[in-house]
Amino acid sequence: MKLNQEADRDTVHGTELGDLDELTLIERLNAAEKQHGYVPRALAEEVGRLLEIRLERLRRIQGRLDSTIRRDVQGHVNRWRDEEGNLIMILHAIQNQHGYVPREVAMELSRELGVKLARIYEVITFYHYFKLQPPGEHHVTVCNGTACYLKGASELLSELRTRLGVSEGQTTPDRKFHFDTVRCIGCCGMSPAMVIDGRTHGRVKSSDVAALLEETANVEVAK
Repeated sequence: MKLNQEADRDTVHGTELGDLDELTLIERLNAAEKQHGYVPRALAEEVGRLLEIRLERLRRIQGRLDSTIRRDVQGHVNRWRDEEGNLIMILHAIQNQHGYVPREVAMELSRELGVKLARIYEVITFYHYFKLQPPGEHHVTVCNGTACYLKGASELLSELRTRLGVSEGQTTPDRKFHFDTVRCIGCCGMSPAMVIDGRTHGRVKSSDVAALLEETANVEVAK
């Protein structure tokens, strides 16, 4: 018994467990088990208490989030309930609010309308306007129409893939840039052209891409 008590003290004392994240707390349990051949009771109880406190906090946050989502979806549904083709209208309103259609919102919409979730996703994926992932802060679009393609759009696309680390239609992991391509932006006389946050850049070379991205990021920092 004395050895067990000493192990408990050695493991718990001198450590601010409350300052550790959940993964580290669990790793601390695993390390104690390897060290002593069991998990000291004092450590197990303290870690369990801390994890339960954090879990309850997450439940409260999720409850508030669910309530907000439910209220917002009900508002959109009530506005368009009696309109023909209201599902598309509601999805437009949701995307205008969030910038995309979050899965939890689509699930709440399914419950509110009594429409299968699969049907909602059929509409979302059929119309390219709707997005399933959060958009980037900055939107980079390369024109890949005939004129731009012949003048080197493929080189711009290749440079952007390298610089951003994502492919067309994707958003960088830090959500800074969304990268896309379109068939034509109507600026054939400026080919190859690309659009960044609504601003058109003409006769762009692959060597210009890095500076354009840096300039865009710096504008955000300046704000």
